[in-house]
Amino acid sequence: MTDSEREPNRKLRRARGEMSQAQLAEKVNAALLRSTGRPGAVTSKSVSDWERGWYSWPIVSVRAALREVLGVAGDAELGFENRRARAVDERDATRRSIALAELAGHDAPDVSFVDVPGGRFFQGAELAAVTAPSVLVDGGLVLERSSELLASLARPHRRTLLVTHTVAEDGPVVHVADGREFAAGAVRRSVSHRVPNAYRLDDMTIGVVWAVSNTDSAILADDSRLDSYQQLLAHYEERSASSATLSEVPKLNDVSSKWLGSDFCARHIIRHLPRLTTDPFFWSREQRGEEAAAWLLWTHKLTYLRHTAARYANMRRGFCIPEHEVRASPRYERVLALLAVALMEAHGVEVQISSEPELGEIEGFVVADDLIVANWLRGTGLWYVDTDAPSSRWSAYREIAGHAATKSIIAHPSPAGRLQAMATYLEVPWTWFAARCRELASAGVDGLAHPRSRLVSTDGLMAALRYVANVNQPQNP
Repeated sequence: MTDSEREPNRKLRRARGEMSQAQLAEKVNAALLRSTGRPGAVTSKSVSDWERGWYSWPIVSVRAALREVLGVAGDAELGFENRRARAVDERDATRRSIALAELAGHDAPDVSFVDVPGGRFFQGAELAAVTAPSVLVDGGLVLERSSELLASLARPHRRTLLVTHTVAEDGPVVHVADGREFAAGAVRRSVSHRVPNAYRLDDMTIGVVWAVSNTDSAILADDSRLDSYQQLLAHYEERSASSATLSEVPKLNDVSSKWLGSDFCARHIIRHLPRLTTDPFFWSREQRGEEAAAWLLWTHKLTYLRHTAARYANMRRGFCIPEHEVRASPRYERVLALLAVALMEAHGVEVQISSEPELGEIEGFVVADDLIVANWLRGTGLWYVDTDAPSSRWSAYREIAGHAATKSIIAHPSPAGRLQAMATYLEVPWTWFAARCRELASAGVDGLAHPRSRLVSTDGLMAALRYVANVNQPQNP
């Protein structure tokens, strides 16, 4: 952009008030740390570049932090504009952006973009919103087939979200669907097309769209690099112990680097399982739905789970989920954590939960009559694996396994009871959760949020939904 093309951002300058650019940067970084768990990288130069008009659209998490610090409700109040999106389609003169969760209370049908928030390592995503009127018929929504609507939804260069606003008996309701999948289904029919009522916007569907959009866009962006880095790091597979650093994969985003570490650890464990001759205890480090979504969406995680579950008759898997992590997570994220537990139980794995914060520092491991260490989450590098740990660690890990067995906060003799106890701990209403799982198990989730990457699938998510839908749960009074 040349000096003659850029326009100074006077709204941001006015909103900054008496704060210096450095002070604003410091406050924004603090807000980012609170919301994402990662330190921000905003500098006084960043603020200067925004105010001079060099950059008009910071990433989702930074815009949210700026709104919080400066006390405004929308990006436009800070003078921010998505110029790239405007260039994609100059025909739309009423472009508006809204957060995904805010769609539920939004009654205007002309939203142009939906901001999907980031997380601790999710980086956020932006979906092009296509709105259409609909009529509620027999438990579903009917939209008239329109070539203009389908063309807007099917554009391959961007992920689209179909948004419908319908007035039901109890008031207005919003439904969403994957735009490209809706369009693909519609062109196979010559009549009007239906959006399942199961796709109404709530914490269940928000969680699915949030996890799929963030995971798929990040991994798809690094598809070629992931393949190259896997080949580059293949020599580590010959070692019984190894630790790869993030500096070895400098061009990967956070989600992709975690995928690479997880894939390596899964294959490391499978290679060394023959060392174990008794039923093992697995310890995993996932604490939030953002992390647990890997079990639901990464294809190698589901393959690994099936392989290990088929090998042993009695498997236990422990997690540490402290209360402060529950309180810090929005409900849609807690829904994902509960679905991940359901996926374990669906494969015959007894899940045990500890709430002691200090156990959250323990690395991932598998212990039986032998020990396998494999950690990829919240470490200092891509992974750390070991099959020759000292006896002192054996003792500590066996103590954790025993503690999980006797002190689990969701202890119950049946999988159904453990799931309901987990829902109670996560403050997810069980009756609502079970009903929504039944609805989505019947409708399927690919029409709601369909992955495009070859490394991402909704098979694990569907397995969890079907399990909850059919499990014989005691009913709440």
